[in-house]
Amino acid sequence: MVEVEIIEEDEKSIKVQLEGLPLSIANAIRRFTINEVPTMAIEEVLIIENTSAMPNEVLAHRISLIPFISDIDRYVAPEECDCGSKLGCEKCVVRYVVRAEALDEPITVYSGDIIPEDPTTTVKPVSPKIPIVKLAPKQRIEIELYVRVGKGRKNAKWQAAISSLYEKDGEPNKRILFIESIGFLPPRRILKEAVNILKKKIQELNEKIVRDIGAS
Repeated sequence: MVEVEIIEEDEKSIKVQLEGLPLSIANAIRRFTINEVPTMAIEEVLIIENTSAMPNEVLAHRISLIPFISDIDRYVAPEECDCGSKLGCEKCVVRYVVRAEALDEPITVYSGDIIPEDPTTTVKPVSPKIPIVKLAPKQRIEIELYVRVGKGRKNAKWQAAISSLYEKDGEPNKRILFIESIGFLPPRRILKEAVNILKKKIQELNEKIVRDIGAS
């Protein structure tokens, strides 16, 4: 009999006790929280103007690592969207712009300066205080950003959480799963998504086995 108990939980992390669950299944859930749970991150950066001291490549890489609060109920991955457009549509991409200019004094451009094209979207940087670049007087940047759904196995910038799994006080039948969210999704949602992904994969495997046996 499998028993699940939430030991600790806050807005950043969750600690769950798993009893009676095989190690392979528990570890699969842990791995899925890291590399299979979908989140939203900047996939494309279009630098229109950059007169700062930071090279375009460094600026693009720096801004693409900013984590975004994700809405995986409203948006889908590009490969799952039926729009067929490389630019995406309102179901698979959120477009943003960053425009900043230093006049007589130096300024720092922050993640809070990233403005969405769609003001109704809930997808936004996890913090408005992440520094992007410093501009000296008369320097300016203008950048377009394209945020899309992806998974950690594609690139670490989509990684939903940091997770660990260990035995509880030497009891081999009891294990602790600790999940710390990077900020894309609440930790409980990450756990639920990981479990649902595991169930889906098991169902797909079962259907394939039944189909292949029936065809032989």
